Amino acid sequence: MQNIFDKRVFLVMNGFFNQQKICICSFLLVSSEILAQVDNKNLVNEDVFKSIKLKKVQFNFSSLNYVKNNEYFNQIADGYTLFGYYLNPKIAYQPHEKVQIEAGVFVRKEFGTSGLKEVEPTITIQIKQNDWRFLFGNIEGTLSHRMIEPLVGFERLLSKPLEHGIQAKYQHKEAFFDAWIDWQRSTLPGQTNQEYIWNGVSFYAKPLIIKGLKFQGIVQTSVFHKGGQNIQSIQPVRTLINPTLGLRVQKELNKDQVFTFDNYYVGYFESPQRGTAYYMNTFWKNPKYQIGLSYWLGHYFNSPMGGDLFQSISRKFDTDYYEEYRNILIMRLVRDWTIAKGINISLRIEPHYDFQNRIFEHAEGLYLKCDL
Repeated sequence: MQNIFDKRVFLVMNGFFNQQKICICSFLLVSSEILAQVDNKNLVNEDVFKSIKLKKVQFNFSSLNYVKNNEYFNQIADGYTLFGYYLNPKIAYQPHEKVQIEAGVFVRKEFGTSGLKEVEPTITIQIKQNDWRFLFGNIEGTLSHRMIEPLVGFERLLSKPLEHGIQAKYQHKEAFFDAWIDWQRSTLPGQTNQEYIWNGVSFYAKPLIIKGLKFQGIVQTSVFHKGGQNIQSIQPVRTLINPTLGLRVQKELNKDQVFTFDNYYVGYFESPQRGTAYYMNTFWKNPKYQIGLSYWLGHYFNSPMGGDLFQSISRKFDTDYYEEYRNILIMRLVRDWTIAKGINISLRIEPHYDFQNRIFEHAEGLYLKCDL
């Protein structure tokens, strides 16, 4: 098995180096001043400790209106449009300076369908200790994990925005740690359905500054398990693991502009299957605009929560199609507006070229985020 894995690594490296000229030329066409996947802070939901008076009740409200159009023509990812909104009004209460409780209701509506797509109660109990926060109930999910898109797809923000379980988060300046358990589906002995459990870790080390450049190590792991004890299911027990090692190099051009360049080595392990991938990501950012490039070279890669375009196994309906290699270059163009405090608009255009299939595809999205 080890020889097979070594051979796959060699094949990926060989394809990787064969594409270097293409990547370098495309990179220079954009700019020599480019910042991993673009900055998503305007769309992130985080239950940070608000300025709530002790033992006083406060009303909070968050919502997202969205339209995202995927013009995809490959055999891996479906083309479709997501158009709708969700909202989450909440009541917050702080019984102690280190404890915060938020309870509310989550409502999601997809345009073009009758009724509501989702209605769920939400509750988060949060404990704060210095730079640590511990969350129980509805945790901070999707983009808040700061995972690369091959491990956690951007569209989970629209289609699967709620995550339930426990979470530990640490942040001090630029150092960041997030570990969580998202309990997606439960089961009991005798039932036919499997339980789905998603665990993850996202770690950004304290940056090391050398001659004006910031170097930051990044470690991420996604673990998805399908199984259960004493259940009556013919489906096999599966555990899919995606470990990731990355290095970020960042240069602040001035107080309003920053250039970031990331390199990641990504793995896929599910006995007896294995896969590897390289992900290079770079973008330039100022307060209003972001321009970025992402290059992906994957070999037998599979990540259940990752973006559809990065997978080797097709996500299209009713097909067992797969591609040994996925080799794509994505351009990311982002324009952000701050309308008022807590109200932001983001326009995103993402054309990409699929080298393996020699096709050009694109996606566009417009998002209105409110956090009041």
